[in-house]
Amino acid sequence: MIYCNYCGCPNHEGDRFCGHCGKPLNTNTANNYSNNNSQKKTHSGSGSSWIDSINDYVGNDRPADINWKVLFSDVFKPHTTEEAEEIFICGTKITTPDAASISKGWPRPWLYSRVLLMFVITFVLLWICVNAFGNLNAFPGMIVIGSFAVPLSTMILFMEANVWRNVSMYTVLKTFFIGGCASLVATLLLFSFYAVEEMDFFGAFMVGLIEEIGKAVIVFAILRKLGKLSILTGLLIGASVGAGFAAFESAGYALQPFIQLQQITGYAAAYGQNIDGQEMMDAINNTIFLRAVLAPGGHVAWAAISGAAFVITAKATGVIDTSVFSNSIFLKLFAIPVVLHCLWDSPLAMWINEIFPFGGYIALIVVVWVVVMILINMGLAEVSRRR
Repeated sequence: MIYCNYCGCPNHEGDRFCGHCGKPLNTNTANNYSNNNSQKKTHSGSGSSWIDSINDYVGNDRPADINWKVLFSDVFKPHTTEEAEEIFICGTKITTPDAASISKGWPRPWLYSRVLLMFVITFVLLWICVNAFGNLNAFPGMIVIGSFAVPLSTMILFMEANVWRNVSMYTVLKTFFIGGCASLVATLLLFSFYAVEEMDFFGAFMVGLIEEIGKAVIVFAILRKLGKLSILTGLLIGASVGAGFAAFESAGYALQPFIQLQQITGYAAAYGQNIDGQEMMDAINNTIFLRAVLAPGGHVAWAAISGAAFVITAKATGVIDTSVFSNSIFLKLFAIPVVLHCLWDSPLAMWINEIFPFGGYIALIVVVWVVVMILINMGLAEVSRRR
C-alpha cells in the first residue's frame, strides 16, 4: 500500500493520485525530507539554542514553537460536562470532523486534568480505607488506581492534542489495555533472548533498546492496521501503548513490597519474630507516588515519539511496512527514546539524583517533552498543509 502524503489514506501500488483527496502521490518524498533538512541546517545560525538543535535533529522545517502555557492555560477554566463528552465521543464516522473545520492552532488540553483529579480522589478514598481503617479489601484497588492515574491522564492529554479527532475513545482504550500488555509480552520475549545482569551503562542501554523495541513493534502494528497516518495520530497511538506499559509495570513495582513481606513473614514466623507491616505500606505508597510523578516523562512520551517516527517515515517513503524499521529517518528519530531511556536507567542519572534530588529525571523529562512539543508543532503544520 502507498499512503498519501496529504491525507494519510492508503492507496494501491501504482496509483498516481490519492483516491480520497485527489492529491498526487509522491513516493520519492524521502529525498525531499533530506533536502529540507539540509536546507534548514544551512540557514541555522551558529548561535542556535539547544532547543533549536533538537528541532533540527527531529526534522522540523519550522522554527521551534515551544509554548508550555498551552498545556495548562485551560486547566483552571470552567468547563461543562458536555464539553468533556464531546471529546470522549470523537473519532467515529459521525463525530470525526472534516479537514476544513479542524483548527490548525495549538490545542489547549484540559480534560486530562479532570481525569487526573478523578483518579486522585479515588486513590485518596481507597488509601483511607487501607491505611486509616486497615481494610485490605481496598488494597488491590489502591495499587491499580495509583498506578494507572498519571499514565491514563497523560494519554488523555495526547488525545486532546490530536486535533484531527479521528481516533475514538474505544480505539484508544483498546490500544491502552491490549497494546500495553502486548508490549510487555514483546519486551519479555526479547529479554528471554538477552538478560541484562548488571545495570551499568551498557546494561542501561540494552534495557532502553529492548523495551523501546518491544513497544515500537506494537505501535507499528496498530498504526498499520489503523491506516490513519498523521503525526498527531502517531503520537496518540504511541502514547496509548506507552501508557498501558507504564501503568501495568508500575502496578507490578508497587506490589513488590507486599510480595517480599509475605516471603519474609514465613521465615520470621518460624523464628517467632514479628514483622512491621507499616514499612511495607510506606514502601508501596512511595513507589506509587514516585512512579506517578515521573510517568509523564517516561514510557508514555518515549512510545509517543516512536509512533510519530513511524508516521514521518511512512510519509517520507510512501509506504508503511517492516522496511521502516531499517529506514534512516525512523532510526534517527527512534534513537531519541532509546537514548533517553538509557540515560534514565544509567548510573549517570542516579549520580545526578544523589547530588540534586530528582535532578537527572527532571532534566530528561524536560528534554523528552521538548521533543514532543516539536512533534506536535510538526503535526499542526501537517494540518495547515492539508487544509
